[in-house]
Amino acid sequence: MREIKFRAWEADVEFMNDTVRVTTFGDKTSFEASEGFGWIEVPAEHVMQYTGLKDMNGVEIYEGDVVKWGDQPNCHESLIRIGVVKFNPDIQFITNVGIFEYGRFAYKETNKYLTVIGNKFQNPELLEVGL
Repeated sequence: MREIKFRAWEADVEFMNDTVRVTTFGDKTSFEASEGFGWIEVPAEHVMQYTGLKDMNGVEIYEGDVVKWGDQPNCHESLIRIGVVKFNPDIQFITNVGIFEYGRFAYKETNKYLTVIGNKFQNPELLEVGL
C-alpha cells in the first residue's frame, strides 16, 4: 500500500508546502497548509498528491510534477519525453506526444527511467513544449 500524503503550492508567497492536512465536514472537503502557528486554507487545484513513486534519483513524484524520460543510457525509448503527472484515476503522464499510463508502460521499474525536472507551479516554462 502506498503512503498517502500531499503538498500544496502557496501562490501568494511562492512556496511549496509539504505540511498539508485534509478536512472533511459533511460533503465539503478542504485543504489546509501549515503556516507558522496555524493553518491556512489552500485551493484544491494547488494541492498535489504523492504517487507512491520515486524517480531514478530517489525524489518523490507528486501529481503536478514534470518528469522526463528517454535520455538514460539503459532506456529503451528513442525519444526524450517530458510529461506532467496526473491522476485520472490511475497515474498518467501527459506529454506532447500523447498520454502514457503508468500501469501500461512497456518496461518494469518505471522509476529507474523517470527524472523529476520541476512542477507545473514553480516551472511553468517546462509546459511550453506543447503539453
